[in-house]
Amino acid sequence: MAPDNLPEQSRGRPAAQRPAGGVERAPDLPGAHEAAQLGFVPSPDRYHWWAEIHADVKTHLERKVGPPIEWWADLHERERDRPYAVVLGPNGLAVTTPKVNNQGQRTQSVRFDPFVPSSLTHAVVQQQPTRKRRGFFNRDEPTAAPQLELTQHMRGILGNLPLEAQQRLQTPFLGTQVIQHYRSYYYGTDEELDLWCYLAGDQTVTFASGHRTMPNGADPQQASWRLTCYQADVTR
Repeated sequence: MAPDNLPEQSRGRPAAQRPAGGVERAPDLPGAHEAAQLGFVPSPDRYHWWAEIHADVKTHLERKVGPPIEWWADLHERERDRPYAVVLGPNGLAVTTPKVNNQGQRTQSVRFDPFVPSSLTHAVVQQQPTRKRRGFFNRDEPTAAPQLELTQHMRGILGNLPLEAQQRLQTPFLGTQVIQHYRSYYYGTDEELDLWCYLAGDQTVTFASGHRTMPNGADPQQASWRLTCYQADVTR
């Protein structure tokens, strides 16, 4: 799977498309997280780190997930000179982790969440800078953000997203389903950035990717967003 086979924006399409307004929603959906200030440091982009991953690993990832729909690669937080990758495809979500095997060789382990066939759906979520953040039912009273097993850093990332995107990402995990792993990545500046994130449980994977524009110094709620939110059922 060569880098140019991984599109900047999705060329592949999930098996079923779910319009943004066509999902039943419970009246007690949660409110928004507090938006954290996103820090930016000079660093190579995802294409640089993807190029650092061995071709055999890329081939294996595509064999697992199918044609890539969304992806990113970045410097791993523990192996500071090595990358990891996240690839979403119609057949599953794959996340690599850099390792060193017993022979001292550098490898990438792959965690794969396989999808129920044809269960991957998506919806487009947009936010305009003049639109006040409100709930799905236009309630004036605030509602509490969900208390899921997430780090404060991840909560702050989610808090930058439109409320509908936050709810699409988190609603499957408001019952008994536990989030088993999650990641996020963004690249750009305060004024223009691209962002990807996912939450994965033993029954469901949710994933969001999109672009934000925001005037310098503006409140994150006044940013313009265009996101695609994905959801799929996991099979074991």
